[in-house]
Amino acid sequence: MAEVDVFPQELAERRQWICWRLEPSSKSDRPNKTPYSPHTNRRASSIDPATWGTLAEARAARDRYGYTGLGFVFTNDDDFVGVDIDHCRNKETGALNETAAMIVAKASTYTEISPSGEGLHLFFHGKIPEGGNKNSATGVEMYAFGRYLTMTGNRLIDLPLEVRQDDGVLAWIHAAYVKMPKQDKPTSERKAPKERKQRKQRASAAPLSDEVVLERALAADKEERFSKLWSGQWEKQYASQSEADMALCCKLAFWTGKNRDQMDRLFRQSKLYREKWDERHHANGATYGEETIGKAVDLVEDSYSPAAVEPVFEFEGRYYRAKGDAVTPLTNFVVKPVEMVESDEETQLTADLVTVRNETFRHSFLTTDFTNLQRFKSALNKRTIALSYTGSEADLELLKAFLYELEWNRKKGVKTSGLYRHDKRWVFVCGDQAADGEGTSVDGLQQFEQYRQSGPSMLDVQPIDAEQFMVLGSLIFSYNEPAKTVSVLAWCAGCFIKEHFKSRKIKYPHLFLIGEAGSGKSNTLERIILPIFSKERITAASQVTKFTLMKESVASNLIPQALDEFKPSKIDRSTLSVLLNHIRNAYDGTDGERGRADQTTTRYTLCAPLVVAGEESPAEASIRERSMELLFSKKDLKPEKHRRSFSKLSAIADVLSGFGRSVLNVALRTTAECAETWYRTALDEIDAELPSRVRNNIACCVAGLNLLETLCGSYGLTWDRVFEIPIKRCQTYLEYGAKEYLLDGGSANKGIIEQTLEGMARMGLYANEWTIMENLDHVAIYFKLCYDRYTQYRRDHAIVGECLEYAQFLKQLRQSDLFVAYKPVRISGMLKRAYVLDYEEIQKRCDITSFDPTTPEPISPWE
Repeated sequence: MAEVDVFPQELAERRQWICWRLEPSSKSDRPNKTPYSPHTNRRASSIDPATWGTLAEARAARDRYGYTGLGFVFTNDDDFVGVDIDHCRNKETGALNETAAMIVAKASTYTEISPSGEGLHLFFHGKIPEGGNKNSATGVEMYAFGRYLTMTGNRLIDLPLEVRQDDGVLAWIHAAYVKMPKQDKPTSERKAPKERKQRKQRASAAPLSDEVVLERALAADKEERFSKLWSGQWEKQYASQSEADMALCCKLAFWTGKNRDQMDRLFRQSKLYREKWDERHHANGATYGEETIGKAVDLVEDSYSPAAVEPVFEFEGRYYRAKGDAVTPLTNFVVKPVEMVESDEETQLTADLVTVRNETFRHSFLTTDFTNLQRFKSALNKRTIALSYTGSEADLELLKAFLYELEWNRKKGVKTSGLYRHDKRWVFVCGDQAADGEGTSVDGLQQFEQYRQSGPSMLDVQPIDAEQFMVLGSLIFSYNEPAKTVSVLAWCAGCFIKEHFKSRKIKYPHLFLIGEAGSGKSNTLERIILPIFSKERITAASQVTKFTLMKESVASNLIPQALDEFKPSKIDRSTLSVLLNHIRNAYDGTDGERGRADQTTTRYTLCAPLVVAGEESPAEASIRERSMELLFSKKDLKPEKHRRSFSKLSAIADVLSGFGRSVLNVALRTTAECAETWYRTALDEIDAELPSRVRNNIACCVAGLNLLETLCGSYGLTWDRVFEIPIKRCQTYLEYGAKEYLLDGGSANKGIIEQTLEGMARMGLYANEWTIMENLDHVAIYFKLCYDRYTQYRRDHAIVGECLEYAQFLKQLRQSDLFVAYKPVRISGMLKRAYVLDYEEIQKRCDITSFDPTTPEPISPWE
């Protein structure tokens, strides 16, 4: 027996090696051979070279991570062809079945035994012949670009350790063991409604005359293949005239509707006709011509019929339009369906477009791509100029109907990656993958290609084990002050049940990380938060547009949209307005809207939670109340324990990603009812004096902690064994953080009235603008005199934030609980109609030192 794990040099030196692992399949009892990258411990793609490696790298990853074996990827950059023969070898005796024995005897090339020991893999330099690549009946399949073969290096004895150049063996294998025997082909008729089928069966017409057949065949002859055969010019294209005879008969079979008599008449008119045509060459008495016509009729699967209901038909790698006696080519390609992904709003068709030059381009079309000729051609030319459509707009409608009748693998599509209810369970969809809470793949559900984002997927990551969870738990609360670390983890965990909350009409908060430069907020975002979601992308807040914000927000309903460098005072007003509106709309669940060049509008469902890092928080109270706000400081980084824990967490990004996958699995197994119960229970325990939005935000994060407690239980662990801070104290830290960072140490957020009064206090009011009432409980302010000066003061000092017009301010002031009366008051010896406010309540909420009657009064320029 040859040495195992030894491969031909020409394969070994290629950087096309991956690993694979046997994993359970949801489709059958047979496990899947799932490919993995030797670099990242994540799934590999047979069309993404970044996920491949060298043979040495693949071997090292196999040994380190315990993969089942190695794999070799076939690419367009090589001419390797693999032949896989299943269940052809007796594992105990090594005996081969007849198929394998015949192929091995004819093909003296590198051949290895498959991982099961029951199959063979052969390698050639060459090209797969046309007409399919797999035959389940014989167990023979051919592999080339976009596929991979599992590799063992267990070479079949007496066969060479080199890959042989194909000299016709592949064509022989294909003809003998791959190409399917001629059968009645299922057509779209069998899937069509009964009345349509009956109508087509009733359709009939007189056969076309010989002249019309020739006209149509020549009109469709873009490559001049028919005309050259007709005129007897076969030497440059065929090895023998017999092959040319067969080729012409196949074309005649198509155009005559397989009418044997007409085929014979027409062939006799061609320059290929010779005396051999009428010679009897077979024991049954059939002539060479009769036998050739018979074989051509069997080989040609489709044929042209003037009575066909469908005006579009396929012939020799093109689509044609038949109208009356005219035949017009529409394309230089045909469509090989891959899948049709459908949703209530749109449909995506993914297909291989195979040109007349036998080049294959995989394209995905949306329904809007068939709206008009310009859009369709634009979609064709997106990646190549090799695809051509020459029909009219009306022809496009006919082609669209023809393509719809093809046999598509239909799936349900979603725009956004994230959590969905599917077959009465929660599932997670990302790209072309979907999985449930048990980690089992879910078939028939995927994300539309145009909405997918590049980068790693959470489904490519393996969940962590109990030991890794314990290590993570010992670090996750100690890299900063608990009020911050607890809030960060609770918010991240809550994101995984955000859709559970949404189904119960509970709004989920954003997360703001605010602090001076170098305080660790951006590092926390990049090194702690994003790895949990297997996310890498961060956008600078100053660089966004309305479109880029909305586009990223619709990318996922779980994975956060990350913004950094949020500095409202340094961002231009239009961009800041876009940002603040987006933050508000994303929290409220309001759709975003954008105009298009054709005067229509596009709506975007804003569904991603937001995490924002910056040096300033938003000035608008209503924006701040829609978030959990944390204030970072350089002093937080001084304790050695904080620095050490952060350093360790930064070094285990893969564990954080695995932790995120583990939380995802638990979230998928959690019901919306359970998540709501966690939320309601927490809401009852939170300080009732806090604003309702703030209480809602804290309760959502407490539910995130409850989800983590459930995760502990799934490992057979308790919360206290994993985390160093008890869960009840974590809830206290959440509440403390909201009061300390969001509400500035109080129990209420400052609204526009409070912010205006604080601004006036900073500016300083003159003696003729305000006075303390006799009981010292009320203050009277003559806004008519001081409000214009206040707005000018804001402009002069570049104070950002909301500032109301005078009339609007007075309107809101009257509705405020600070308002007492609007009445005549004596100010500086003059009777003026002034607004009387609750001075005691103002002092509780605002910093108004200049309202203190013990401080010197500024001198008024108007006195």
